[in-house]
Amino acid sequence: MSAPQDRRLSRRVPVITLSVVSAALVVAVFPRLAPTLVYDRAAILSGEVWRLFTGHWVHFSKSHLTYDLLAFGIAGWMVEAKGLRGYGWLCLIAPWTINLTLLALEPDLRYCGGLSGLATCVITFLALSGLRDPPPWRWLCALALTGIIAKIALEMTTGHLLLARADTVPFVPVSTSHLAGVLTALLFDYEIRNPLVSVLLFQFLPQK
Repeated sequence: MSAPQDRRLSRRVPVITLSVVSAALVVAVFPRLAPTLVYDRAAILSGEVWRLFTGHWVHFSKSHLTYDLLAFGIAGWMVEAKGLRGYGWLCLIAPWTINLTLLALEPDLRYCGGLSGLATCVITFLALSGLRDPPPWRWLCALALTGIIAKIALEMTTGHLLLARADTVPFVPVSTSHLAGVLTALLFDYEIRNPLVSVLLFQFLPQK
């Protein structure tokens, strides 16, 4: 890619990232929306399936919101600046896969919220792409992936978040959501480079 193209990419408005961040800010400014949007296992099993998607935009404290928006915002902006393919689809698919994983594997988890699972997914997606770039960016991305795995392992071992705290509710890290974010990014990155699903679907489409 030429230098002029790189500069043009760097000036892109990160529309997708700003949309996700703005949605979280709207929910924070209008907290009455939270009970209708938050991941609530009982409500989901009663048919309110939209919570599998919208629950990511509900946060339980100012620090929870701040750290999630910083992590997602920076990673998302870098993804859009680099023009990585499939980012919009990732932001649509990952919320569902993460919370469906929670629904299946965390039967005792009643409530959950926050963009940390999606942020972990986007950071992993960015870092995986960077592994195919020349150094030193490749080394930084490898270090980021190592840090993500270490963070998840620490959360699973200690049962505590490193930074954010809740104001009024019991607040523990849901490491399963972060791990699901990593796995979603791995599968998505693999599909982009090896479009097996797309090829298989194409085989069943009517040929002209």
